[in-house]
Amino acid sequence: MTGKIQITVAKSAGFCPGVKNAIDKVLELAKQRQRTIYTLGPLIHNKQVIETLKGQNIYAVSSPAEIKERRAILVIRAHGIAPQDEAAIRALDLEVIDATCPLVKHVQENIRAHARKGYATIIVGDRDHAEVLGLMGYTEGRGFVVDGPGEVRGLPRFEKANIVAQTTQEYDIFLAAAEEARGNCGELVISDTICTPTRQRQEETVKLARNSDLVIVVGGKNSANTTRLFQICLRLAKNAVHIEKEDELRESSLKGAASIFITAGASTPTWMVEKVLEKTRALTEKNLQ
Repeated sequence: MTGKIQITVAKSAGFCPGVKNAIDKVLELAKQRQRTIYTLGPLIHNKQVIETLKGQNIYAVSSPAEIKERRAILVIRAHGIAPQDEAAIRALDLEVIDATCPLVKHVQENIRAHARKGYATIIVGDRDHAEVLGLMGYTEGRGFVVDGPGEVRGLPRFEKANIVAQTTQEYDIFLAAAEEARGNCGELVISDTICTPTRQRQEETVKLARNSDLVIVVGGKNSANTTRLFQICLRLAKNAVHIEKEDELRESSLKGAASIFITAGASTPTWMVEKVLEKTRALTEKNLQ
């Protein structure tokens, strides 16, 4: 292949504010307290970052029962948890630090306020995702999770309902689900709770993926927002690959690509994006020889 290859990195790539806040908080705790820090579930959905945190004496547990020290420090991660779960851990002999993303807290409070007024809650999101599991706890037992408009059709009819989105949901899917729900409710409140960083990341991805021969999406395979970005790119770009680390990038994927766009999920650190950029440049230079 001859000619210059254009490589563009998303301006929105890297940690979102909620993830950065949680990471900064646990690192500062580890530095100040010189003690083991525990997080309730993986702090973020990125295996490489989790391994780095272990080096700072920060470990994920699936249950407080795994913690043997008295007055241990337990951090609630950015995804948040159900109120009954938070009450349970605060009743234990633990020092609980809340690192829930403020934007997730906004959704929690939105659901709580409407649920107390008798509204059913429709959550557009991934039903097994930590954030959604936490949000369900605020619905007062009248919560329903759907992945899009198709599943809305299977819901019972509601006298009144509040439809919200997992903060990292795709905007078009949320709008389609809300439109479908209109015909299923006597009264429907549409609460667009997709966070601004997610929307900006998706808008930038849509704009640049359309004009790219190849999109490289960097982030954890277990990250919902990264997977969603990849799905968007598969629809729009000529070719797209989803990798966690730079060593997964193959020379064959770059062949014939004159324009390459690199984007990343909200739980992907900048240093990982930079490593992918370096590897991409090296492989494209090799292809040009």
